[in-house]
Amino acid sequence: MNQKHNSIIRFDLHIHSKASAYKEKGGIVDNSTKENIHILLSKLNENNVSLFSITDHNRFDFDFYLTASSILAQLDNDYPNVKTILPGIEFDVKFEEDMGKCHIIAIFNPVNNEDKLKHIETVIQNNLLSDENGFYSKSEFEDILIKIGIDTILIASQHKDINDHSGRNRSLSDTTTNVEEIIKIGYIDALEFQKPKVEGILINNLKGLLSTVTLLSGSDCHDWKYYPYHDEKNQNKSFYHSKAKILPSFKGLLMAVTSPDTRFNCRENTNNYLLNGFTIRDQRINFVNGINAIIGENGSGKTTLLELINGNVSASYIKKIIGENELKIIGEIDPIKIKYIKQGQIIKKFNDRTLFSSDEENNFKELNKENFVNMYSEYAENLYNCIKLSIDKKQKIATLSQCSITYENDSDNSSYYISINCPRDFSDVRNQHEYHYEEINEINNKIINLLKQDYYKIYKNEITIILNELNKIILDIKNKLEKINNESKIKNIIHNCIKDYSRKIKSISSAKDQENEENKLKKQKFIDSIIEAIKLSVEDCKWPNEPKIIDGFSKNQKRGFNFIRKAIYNSVSMLDEFYSKMFLIKFKNISDLKKITTWKEFVEAVKYCSSSSEIKLKWEENFNKFITEAVKTDEYITDGTDQRIGSTLGEMSLSYYKYFTEDDNEWNILIVDQPEDNISNNNINNKLINYFNSIRNEKQLIFVTHNPLLVVNLDVDNVIFVRKENEKLSITDGCIEYEETNILELIAQNMDGGKETIEKRLKVYGKKY
Repeated sequence: MNQKHNSIIRFDLHIHSKASAYKEKGGIVDNSTKENIHILLSKLNENNVSLFSITDHNRFDFDFYLTASSILAQLDNDYPNVKTILPGIEFDVKFEEDMGKCHIIAIFNPVNNEDKLKHIETVIQNNLLSDENGFYSKSEFEDILIKIGIDTILIASQHKDINDHSGRNRSLSDTTTNVEEIIKIGYIDALEFQKPKVEGILINNLKGLLSTVTLLSGSDCHDWKYYPYHDEKNQNKSFYHSKAKILPSFKGLLMAVTSPDTRFNCRENTNNYLLNGFTIRDQRINFVNGINAIIGENGSGKTTLLELINGNVSASYIKKIIGENELKIIGEIDPIKIKYIKQGQIIKKFNDRTLFSSDEENNFKELNKENFVNMYSEYAENLYNCIKLSIDKKQKIATLSQCSITYENDSDNSSYYISINCPRDFSDVRNQHEYHYEEINEINNKIINLLKQDYYKIYKNEITIILNELNKIILDIKNKLEKINNESKIKNIIHNCIKDYSRKIKSISSAKDQENEENKLKKQKFIDSIIEAIKLSVEDCKWPNEPKIIDGFSKNQKRGFNFIRKAIYNSVSMLDEFYSKMFLIKFKNISDLKKITTWKEFVEAVKYCSSSSEIKLKWEENFNKFITEAVKTDEYITDGTDQRIGSTLGEMSLSYYKYFTEDDNEWNILIVDQPEDNISNNNINNKLINYFNSIRNEKQLIFVTHNPLLVVNLDVDNVIFVRKENEKLSITDGCIEYEETNILELIAQNMDGGKETIEKRLKVYGKKY
């Protein structure tokens, strides 16, 4: 067989011939003879059956098997769809003495050895059942298999619920009450059904088992003229052939029954973008539209092949290998269709905290920290103003006793020029409406932007009504804002004019006039000090309320994951942290700050402050430190059940592969250099393999690996073995069951743990690779 790579084929392992006549009545198999083999082969060809077996009741016709094999071996035979016949027998076996018997189909490895195949017939003849109701006991059956001494696949008939032990169907459940136990221990490899409804029953029966068991259909054809039906009168119209992705060989079937989830009843890969392969000198190496594993020793050139595939050939050592081995990619593909994960890339992205970022995209949404910052900025400003007011109040009242003025009799005499006093400067007037005007305008603009989004078009009328009402508020606040701004502007104009006038008359006034003017200013300052002290004494200091607790997190749901970014201030009070950053330890709350009545006490309260001139600077520095710490974020990921994913490199690597194998057509080809890095064998077997299996029918995967689990247990579709011979690359490829080059032997010999991994998979009945 020259076929290297498996494909989805139909098979039928339950067909009878004239050799079953001793158990059949009415001459139902009389025409199913070696002389009429062309009838069967024609029917198989018509039904696209690639692999079949003649499994007669407790008989093996070596001559018939040899004849059929010889016909199919001819290159130009008339049955191109039919590839292989496997030797087989349908045994009648009784497991438990007080129960009925069942049918077990044994499919043997043809081994390309006529003497061994002839030996099957000899063993059966030496243990022949002549009574149509005869059977073998379980121990006799096992003894026959041991005497035959050939690798065997066992398929038990099960044509009903496994809990039905009525004894009427020659099913496995008719001969034992421990069907589940028989399956768990691996005594049989598969269950055969004939009607689709029975398949559904069996799937339901077995869904709770930890061990998987293959379910396959068999025609049980007796009269070949009516294939795939039993005979002319007994026609199962609902019958359909089982399919498997295998080479049409015993080893292909063995791979299928030991990995049913990846082999049986699968569908063709739907991926339309794939890499075809490459050439090395005059040899063509094909990639399959499925899973391709590149294996070989360190330094054999595996990574170079991945770099070549991705067009990364600028490095001199890669150019050298490509040139010396005449490596060329077959065909071209849009690079955007490829996702390439280089060796060490996950570690780097993990350390950079960009593991789940793709190009310019970051799956963690930005937080809107503005509300928190504004809230604490306002709190800090109000707190500062209240402390300052307390100090000013104390100082103004305390300094009243020091205020005095000497009354001059002639100080009120009129001067030659008109005297005008305007000591206040209005340029520092705080307009309380300014912040609120900016705030409500920002809200208005955000609402306007909503109308530009398609999602909100259905709410256009409602949003327009909101905007109209909002504009009324904006206009009112604007009028108040402009009124105060205009008043301040006019006052400052008047103030500047008075200043200019005062400077002008001062230069032309007499000494007595200037003296009188100074006395008037002293008098006005004295009066202003008293008024200001009175005002401060009665002014109520509105100490700020504690800032409310607000949310500070974002959640982005994507591909079954939740990407969560959470700020330190999220859902907790930050007031204690604020006081810790702003003040020394003895100032823990507002009550402590209310006791501050001097600038010296204020200096002693503020962290890192040594003089009154530094208070404002240190206040701002401390506040910025507080804000910087409070808005720091923690990023983490949860799965669909909101369970937090572990943060270790291995756990994040697993999640990374799960994430990128659940995408939405962002790529068609996944290329990975050593996906097993940082992941335990247990997680490779239980998780990573499942992630890759989930996309094997939609994507093309190509990876380099040193881990046999990712070859044998993943059941890859194509193995590419790379080695160096005389400093040149030598490459062999084929699916796992390919026998012209024994791929399993290459895995066993060239991968650490490869032999043990293969033996664990093929452990039943001492099957060999």
